[in-house]
Amino acid sequence: MMPLLSLGPLTFLAPLALLGLIVLPLIWWLLRITPPKPLQQFFPPLRILRQVNPEEETPNSTPLWLLIFRLFLVALVAIALAQPLISKPEGVESNPVVLIVDNGWDAAPNWPKITKEAENRIADARRENVDVMLIASGEDQQTAEFVNPSDALRKLKSLSPKAVHSDRAGLSKLLKAETLAGSDIYFMSSGITQNLEDINALSAKLDSAKNKYVISPNSTNLPLIPGELSETADGFRTVWHRPDTNGLRSTDITAHGKDGRVIARNSISFSPGQSSAEAVIELPAELRSRITILRASDSAAAGSVKLLDDSWGRPLIGVLTEGQDSGSPLLSEPFYAETALRPYADVFRGSLDDLLPIAPSIIVMPDAARTESAEIKTFLENGGLLIRFAGPKLAKRSDAYIPVSLREGGRAMGGALTWEEPQNLASFTADSPFFGLSIPEDVEVNQQIMAEPGAETDSRTWARLEDGSPIVTTQEVGFGRIVLFHVTAGPEWSNLPVSGLYVDMLRRLLSLAKASNNLVADGATGDWAPERVLTGYGRLTGPDIFAKPIAFDAFETTEISRTYPPGLYRQGPRRKALNFDIDPVTFNSISDVKGISTSQYGQSEDKNLGGRLLALALLLLAIDGILAIWVSGRMNALKSRFKQLPKSGTAAAFIITATFLSVSDSPAQEGEYFEDALELRLAYVITNDVRTDRVSERAMAGLVDILNRRTTIEPVGVRAVDPGTDNLLYYPFLYWPVNRDAPALTDRAVSALNEFMASGGTIIFDTQDSGDSFSDVGYPHPGLQRVTERLDIPELQQVPENHVLNKSYYLIDIYPGRWANGPVWVDRNQNGAARDGVSSVIIGGNDWAEAWQQAEDGTPLGDLERDIPKQREMAMRFGINVAMYTLAGNYKADQVHAKELIERQRRRELAPRNLDDDEADE
Repeated sequence: MMPLLSLGPLTFLAPLALLGLIVLPLIWWLLRITPPKPLQQFFPPLRILRQVNPEEETPNSTPLWLLIFRLFLVALVAIALAQPLISKPEGVESNPVVLIVDNGWDAAPNWPKITKEAENRIADARRENVDVMLIASGEDQQTAEFVNPSDALRKLKSLSPKAVHSDRAGLSKLLKAETLAGSDIYFMSSGITQNLEDINALSAKLDSAKNKYVISPNSTNLPLIPGELSETADGFRTVWHRPDTNGLRSTDITAHGKDGRVIARNSISFSPGQSSAEAVIELPAELRSRITILRASDSAAAGSVKLLDDSWGRPLIGVLTEGQDSGSPLLSEPFYAETALRPYADVFRGSLDDLLPIAPSIIVMPDAARTESAEIKTFLENGGLLIRFAGPKLAKRSDAYIPVSLREGGRAMGGALTWEEPQNLASFTADSPFFGLSIPEDVEVNQQIMAEPGAETDSRTWARLEDGSPIVTTQEVGFGRIVLFHVTAGPEWSNLPVSGLYVDMLRRLLSLAKASNNLVADGATGDWAPERVLTGYGRLTGPDIFAKPIAFDAFETTEISRTYPPGLYRQGPRRKALNFDIDPVTFNSISDVKGISTSQYGQSEDKNLGGRLLALALLLLAIDGILAIWVSGRMNALKSRFKQLPKSGTAAAFIITATFLSVSDSPAQEGEYFEDALELRLAYVITNDVRTDRVSERAMAGLVDILNRRTTIEPVGVRAVDPGTDNLLYYPFLYWPVNRDAPALTDRAVSALNEFMASGGTIIFDTQDSGDSFSDVGYPHPGLQRVTERLDIPELQQVPENHVLNKSYYLIDIYPGRWANGPVWVDRNQNGAARDGVSSVIIGGNDWAEAWQQAEDGTPLGDLERDIPKQREMAMRFGINVAMYTLAGNYKADQVHAKELIERQRRRELAPRNLDDDEADE
């Protein structure tokens, strides 16, 4: 480590650069013996030559004032390179330094300021040669000990905001008064307190130090927290709180879907003296139910996020009716299901033709309204939930939309002509969505439809009677599900429909229309397993190795910790959100706490003079050039040049601007084209959306890594290209993420892309919206439509089973990214000779970049929806197939006909070996 040099308040971080001052005498000597350039003047030579003195004269030396000026310039550069700092007066005492750093969720919005202040204090300690103790309020298992400043700096750089509360009580226990005595304590606070007792106890402990400094952010930068959330007739209302009431503050509240895209936005404003504000957002029910996250746009912190789970939103439910309703509602079969569901959903009644246009997520089918329409199958395969009830019709004849095989006739209990007594319900098992519901003792079943016993029936049963016979069964169909109650929707066969249990069971089923269809595995405990958790900055990611499941009956009382981080937890098909539970009453600013005086970040920052001195040196260098011209007598020539400047100024400005623009690292540059012609690189199209382009770059880097590790394809890197300016002909394919706001292409971009496709290149258009339930409703994607409207796009088809893309490296039949179920389209003409059988476009919406992206060490970064097992691996296989397909063309096409070729070879081996047969076979 380079030693420091301190001269009072002035410190040099790189004192060895001052050795450059040694060369000043040498520069003095060189300038003294080097005369200035002689004056040039036109004159009659013969007349002057007559007056020449033959004696030799000593040349004139550099003027003394110019010599001093240049020495000062060189000295200024040397001092600037030594990085001089001017420290604040507080740094004159050489006491050990104790740094207490808040790194809970509340520190996230101001983390750069916190770390900058801590780095300055560590730099002070390094200059004063004193040790540093660094402890953080969001860390576990740390020791309060002094270390050298270098080790403290390394520890500081390893810290980051954690999705936990800042544990001030733990810090009070960790710190000892005798350890703090004689030290300077700097408390780098988040500016927030949620417990006055804890912060006062910590402040009292810090009083044992020689000097105490509490530093906090400006009040306008403190995080906000969400409060009450309630639905309205036209949308919802959300309340937000701030920790102080000073001044005006405005921000946006954004509502996001599960893919992270903004669904709605509204602003809130806090007036002076006001600690809470509300945002009212109007949304139709179908969009409201898609919201999973609420955020305050200027508070990037886990506590400033509201996660919504299956209890949020009002799903659309369609109840099938048959003919005219009964005059008495109590005799109407759908009445009881409607009454149970209406407080929690938007319920519509009608025939199947009436209901399907409103796109319900759930269809309730009473026995009297039974239908075997093929549209029910389509509804199920697209992810719908069908809730069926038994009755006389189903007892007489089964149909295609039942989860298990049924016996004809049904089973009656408790009647005058039966021996059996009415049955009660048995406790629900852990693999059932009804697990945990309390079963009233008076709920009885008098009649039911019996299921054929067997292993399949057992695996599809969610509820049983006490004798073990199924009363609720289920089956997945496509991406949807059928749930069958083996009793009627009304009280004819059971008193279940008039009990509170009936309401609770139907409410549990509502979540199935919004959650994935994965059930708890056999032998599961029913615990809530972490699915996606929040980082300290409020971003959802996968759980780390420290995250543990939460016991089923302990979820509501669980306190957030590193073991139980905030996020979304899953139990079978259900999902629950674990949010920070923060009381707005105790959510205050530290500066408002009596007895604690604070300063703001940046007020005690050391001033680095290096940049200022270098700027001054450059200015003096320019002045030196002007002086040199003046001394040499060329000032008149310079003036004549300046007179010509207006004529050439525009051209010069253009050249300078072009020079600066040419160093942009976004599009590929001319010098890079030669590299790309010699070495393979994967390319993506820049969208000018920072996050999208960053994900695309990481995705292509992930493909480069996996191709190098698994195949003989050896790409060396990634290139970002702009179709309107770059040469595209060196890349086998372009990955192009297209959002709904994508602009139309320029004429130059259209020409370049058409030339690229005509030359054999492939464009992968990814709309990244397969997870959007409204992305496949027969309407064109607006961004994709604008981008492709002038491109030579061929007639398309969904990838057929025998397509080379399915067999170019791995054998695949799905093409997953973040989502796995979106269709993928390619050129209908698979045998185009001009393109070697390779489609000019591949169009899909599964968000492949999210699945392909990885960190430099190979760690996956994307968040997947887990629609299929091993989804990330299957996504990488698809990426490898794409690369092999676009590079190898129809080289692998023979594999499509491998079965036919093997059969031909077998016939040859069995047939007599004669010329005629061989020729006939050919």
